Amino acid sequence: GIYTSAPGPYVCILIAAHALTCMATPEDASGYAPLPSGAESSDAPGAGSNDAPDESEESKQQRRYYWTMALLNLLETGAAAGVSKFTPLFLAARGLDVAQVGVVLAVAQVCRFLGGLVFGRVADKTGRFRGVLLGTNFVSVALALSTTSLLSPWHGMHGWKRVVVLALLTDAYAFFTSPSGTLIDAIAVVAQTRGGASYGSLRLWAAIGWGLAAVGMGAGVDRYGFSAVFIAYGIGTGLSSALVVACFENPKPRRPDAAAAPASLASVFLVAPVPLYFLNFFVHGCLAAFVESYLLLFVATEWPLTPNWFLGLLILIAAVFEIPVFLYATRVIDRIGVRPCLVGAQLLFALRCTAYATLARYAKSTHGYLWFVLLEPSHALTFAMMWSAAVEYARRAAPPERQGTAQALVRGAYYYLGVGTGSVIGGRIIRARGYEFLYELGAAAMIAWAAVWAVLLAFASRRRRPADSLRDGLLEDAGLS
Repeated sequence: GIYTSAPGPYVCILIAAHALTCMATPEDASGYAPLPSGAESSDAPGAGSNDAPDESEESKQQRRYYWTMALLNLLETGAAAGVSKFTPLFLAARGLDVAQVGVVLAVAQVCRFLGGLVFGRVADKTGRFRGVLLGTNFVSVALALSTTSLLSPWHGMHGWKRVVVLALLTDAYAFFTSPSGTLIDAIAVVAQTRGGASYGSLRLWAAIGWGLAAVGMGAGVDRYGFSAVFIAYGIGTGLSSALVVACFENPKPRRPDAAAAPASLASVFLVAPVPLYFLNFFVHGCLAAFVESYLLLFVATEWPLTPNWFLGLLILIAAVFEIPVFLYATRVIDRIGVRPCLVGAQLLFALRCTAYATLARYAKSTHGYLWFVLLEPSHALTFAMMWSAAVEYARRAAPPERQGTAQALVRGAYYYLGVGTGSVIGGRIIRARGYEFLYELGAAAMIAWAAVWAVLLAFASRRRRPADSLRDGLLEDAGLS
């Protein structure tokens, strides 16, 4: 966010992906314990309630922290869902053509990347995650409300002036919303290093908020227009900010040596094969933009009678199927490794694009959009498993005091640089050749990149120095230790 819910094709593809990745793969760090499984009782705060009389105060605090983080994920991500998914439709409805929409979205992704790095570094340096979230939330709500038809300065403007004003509002909003997801991810993975809940068990609440909010905002657009999206964002972000004020605590990462300086960024992220993994996140994001940025516009354009509530329903379907993936992702990653999950996501994404191209060619009936109900569950593996593996890779590649920056880089490589670049490319392809060609190209390009990436990793593994030359053995290949 094909794909039926039948498990057979998924299992076969994952087995094939695992076979493709039998060569050495960078995996567990010597200084990090495996993440808790999403299915274990430590992630289900209600579990073990029969032992409540003997429950330690630390356990109670972990439970409270879990539900605080879960609710924060639900509200913060739910608030952003409508703006993220309905912005292409909003811009098109305001007179921008598909190529202009692509440029605005691309610049927005660059702004998110820069904002994520800036605010992630500020949070790392100061430890004031709470203050950063509150400040950026306030500015982003002000910008979102300025975009509504109630306040917007673009009324009465035409041509390039309207394009520029809408672009400035959209891209400034993107800059100030960038830290929310990055810092929540960073807080979650820092909590894991202290024995807290798994990232997946917290991230699933973001999927729930994303799906439910998208349906509600889609219905709001049908009834009240696009202003409903931005007003709903303001309300949701206000609630999440109130939660931050009332319950949120800044993470306190533990260092083995309090006197030791944090590891430099170069020593963490420029050690082979880490750059190749971040290159994969970028390329995957470029191709994922064909879906992330243009799926709803594709459906609304090819099947004009599609109601907006149905577009929201597609997001909800994708989010519902993400939930078990996020919950059990840690267990899957611990069993088969990061790389097989990434390769499996590549192969399934190619199938997903092939299915979209097939619909564009053959599903010409008025209600052809209904086929997407069967396709969107595939988002669970093409995105949720890939994203869980990417976050886990960054967690293993960086110490706790660098998690804000590490998660900003992952999000930046995939979303902000990758999806941003892909949005520009996708917009131009659609204008020149249409959606069918876009998704045919997306499928072919992903297969080609999967092959190239495998060759690059194989080459890098042969040229690497012994494991003891790596930082604390962090990126030591599984099976070669």
